[in-house]
Amino acid sequence: MYGLLGALLLAYLVSLIVRSPDQRSGLIDGWGVDAFEVVVSALAIARGLANAKRRAVPLALGGAMLMWAAGDIALTVESQGGATPASPSTADVFYLLFFPLAYLALVLMVRRESSRLVPAIWLDGVVAGLGAAALCAAFAFHSILHVTDVQATAAATNLAYPVGDVLLLAMVVGGSVLLSGSGHRAWGLVALGCVVNAIGDTFNLFNAGASQVGAVSDGIAWPAALLLMSMAVWLRGSRPDALAHQRAPGVLLPAFGAASALSVLLLGSVDGADRVAVSLAAATLLAAGVRLLLSVESLRRLTEERHEQAVTDHLTGLGNRRRLATALDRFFASDPARDGETHGLAFLFVDLDRFKEVNDSFGHSAGDQLLTQIGPRIERCLESSDLLVRIGGDEFAVVLFAAGVERAARVAERISATVREPFVLEMVTVEIGTSIGIALAPGHAPEGEGLVRCADQAMYRAKQAGTTYAIYDASLDTGADRLQLVEELRAAIDERQLELHYQPQVELRSGAVPAVEALLRWPHPRLGSIPPLEFLPLAEEAGLMRPLTALVLDQALEQCARWRAAGRPLSVSINVSATNVLDADFATTVRDHLGKHRVPPEALVLEITETTVISDFDRCKHVIDQLRELGCVISIDDFGAGFTSLAHLGKLAIGELKLDRTFLSALATEGNPTLVSAMIELAHALGLQVVAEGVEEQSTLDLLTRLGCDLAQGYHLGRPGPAETLVLSAAAAARHAASARMLRRIDPAEATG
Repeated sequence: MYGLLGALLLAYLVSLIVRSPDQRSGLIDGWGVDAFEVVVSALAIARGLANAKRRAVPLALGGAMLMWAAGDIALTVESQGGATPASPSTADVFYLLFFPLAYLALVLMVRRESSRLVPAIWLDGVVAGLGAAALCAAFAFHSILHVTDVQATAAATNLAYPVGDVLLLAMVVGGSVLLSGSGHRAWGLVALGCVVNAIGDTFNLFNAGASQVGAVSDGIAWPAALLLMSMAVWLRGSRPDALAHQRAPGVLLPAFGAASALSVLLLGSVDGADRVAVSLAAATLLAAGVRLLLSVESLRRLTEERHEQAVTDHLTGLGNRRRLATALDRFFASDPARDGETHGLAFLFVDLDRFKEVNDSFGHSAGDQLLTQIGPRIERCLESSDLLVRIGGDEFAVVLFAAGVERAARVAERISATVREPFVLEMVTVEIGTSIGIALAPGHAPEGEGLVRCADQAMYRAKQAGTTYAIYDASLDTGADRLQLVEELRAAIDERQLELHYQPQVELRSGAVPAVEALLRWPHPRLGSIPPLEFLPLAEEAGLMRPLTALVLDQALEQCARWRAAGRPLSVSINVSATNVLDADFATTVRDHLGKHRVPPEALVLEITETTVISDFDRCKHVIDQLRELGCVISIDDFGAGFTSLAHLGKLAIGELKLDRTFLSALATEGNPTLVSAMIELAHALGLQVVAEGVEEQSTLDLLTRLGCDLAQGYHLGRPGPAETLVLSAAAAARHAASARMLRRIDPAEATG
C-alpha cells in the first residue's frame, strides 16, 4: 500500500517540476493532495485501532495528521474561485491543532522507553533539544517578526507556526538522543516527517511559492511529511542496542546542541540576538553543565566499581589476590614498630582437604557451590577488622591485623572446626577438612610475597603431618629452593632446554630394533643432570605436566619423523602421566602433534602405568578409547606392580604390556620363570605384545627369548642416549641378542633345569 502511495507522491513531484506555478490545478493540487493526506492519516488511525496494546501513539499521530489534512481541505474550500483565504482562517485552526497532537505522540513514543533512561540521557536530550531551539530562534524569529508586520491576529497566527515547528524540532532532536539505543526506526521516520513539515512551513511563511523551487517545496513537503509519519506507525521496532547512545546521535547531537548555544551567545554579544534565542542558549549551557557534573559523578562511581571488581573474586564475592597484595603492601610500607611496641600481623594460609574429590565425584558445579559456602563460615570466625580472601582454587587466606601467634592459633582451630561441619550441596551432603599454615609478620618475612610463601610452606607441613595447623619454622624451610627449582623447570620447558634420550627395544626373535623409548633428561646448568624421579613430581605439583608432555611429544615425534625420512621406520614410546590420561583434551593434543610432524599414529606408543588406570578407571578408559581411535598404541607400563584386575584389563583398548622390572629381577636371582611365563601367555591370549624392561644380564635375555617375550630393553641391550648414538646402541643390542634368538622356546619347567 505504501509503495503505491510513494509512487503517487513521486509522480506528483514530477508534475510540480514540469509545471510552472501559474499552471497549478485546483483538482490536482487541491483536492488530489487533500485526498492523499486523508488516506495516509486514515492508515495511521487504522493502525491504532487494530493494535489494542499500543494504540496511543498511532491514534495521537494519526489525529495530528488528520488535523493537518482537514486544514488543507478547509484551505481548498476557502480558495475556490481564486478567492484569497482570510488570516487567520478556519484552516489555521486545524493546522495549529496538529502541533499539540504531534507533541503528544512524540512524548508517548519517548515514554515507552523511559524505564531504561537514566538522568544523564534525559539531560542529553534536553541539551540537544534546547540547543536546536536556540539555533532556530536566533536565525528565524527576527525575520519572522519583520515578515509578520501586519494585524496582530494575523501576526500571532503566522508566528504560531514557526514557534510550533521550533518546539517540534527541539523535541525531535532531544528524542533522537533519548531513543538512540532503542532501535527506534519508527522515531527516525517521524523525526524526518517533522523536519519536512517544518521546511514546508518555512517556504509557505516567506511566500516562496511564487518561485519554481518554492512551488515544488511548498507543494510536496506536507503530503511527504504525512506519508513518512503514517509509515512510521506500521514499522516494527528492531532489537535495542544498549551501547548505541554512546555513539551518534547519542553523542553528536548533545555536543551539537551545546556548540549551537555557545554560538548563539557569542553572536548575541557581537551583533545582538533575540532574547528568546539567548534565553534558550543560556538554558542549554546550564543543562550541559549539570550533564557534565553527572558525567564526573558517573565516572567516579565507575572507577570505584571497576576497582572493586578488580579486587573481588567473582565466584565467592571475597577479596582476591590483588586485595591481599594491597593489604600486605600497605602493612609492610608502614613502620611496624611504633612507640616501642610491635604491631604485628598473622597470616593464615587455608587449604581445603578433599576438595578435589568433591570436584571429581560430583562435578565442578558442586565444587563451586562448596566454595561459595566456605566464605561465610570462615567469616564467622573472624573480627570485622580481619581480611578473608580467596587466593585461587581451594586456597583461602586470612589476615589478622595486630595479632600474634596465640590468636592465630585460636582462629585456625575455629576455622578447622566450622569447616569440618557437613556442607549441604544441591544433590549431596559432603564433609571436608582444612590444612592451615601460619606465618607472622614482620618476624617471618619482611615483605608480602615472602609471608605468603612462609605460610604456604607451613600449610604443607600441616597437611603432611595431618594436624589442624602448623606455624612456619625457618629451620625446616626448604621451600625456597623448591620454588626456585619449579621456576627453573618452568623456564626450561618454555625454552625447550629438556632433552630426550632414547633406549632401544630389541625384537627377541629377529634381533632387530623396531622401537625405542624416549626418556626425559634435564641438564641443569647449576645442578647437573637431574633425574626424572626428582623433577617430575615438581612438575605435577606446579601444574606443568601438560606443557611438559606436549614438549616431549613434539621432540619425540620430530625425531621419529627424521628417522623415518632416513629409511628407519622406528616406533617411539613415551611415558604419560595421570594428569595427561585424565585430560579430556589429551587426544586432541596428540593428534595435533602427529599431524604437525606427519608421523603415522601406529608409530606412537603411549605408556600408562597401572596405578594411573586404577585411580579413575572410567575417565582413563574414555581417553584411552580416543587415543586408540587415532591409531596410537597404548601400553600398560610396570604391569604387575599395581595389581590391575583382569576385568579392567579386558575392557581397555591396549596393545602392549610392559612387565615390571621387579619380575625380571626375581627371574635373574631365583631362576623361576613360572609367573613371567604366565604373564606372557596371558598377554598373548589377549592379543597383546609383551615388552620386558630392565634386562641387565644375558641369562635373563636368553630366558625371555625362550618364554616367547616379544621385545626387551635394558642396560644389557643398550643404555639410553641421544638420538645420534642410537645407531651404535642398536648394533650392540643386536649382537647381544644374536645367541638368544637362536634358542628355541621351551617349557618353564625345562628352563629351570
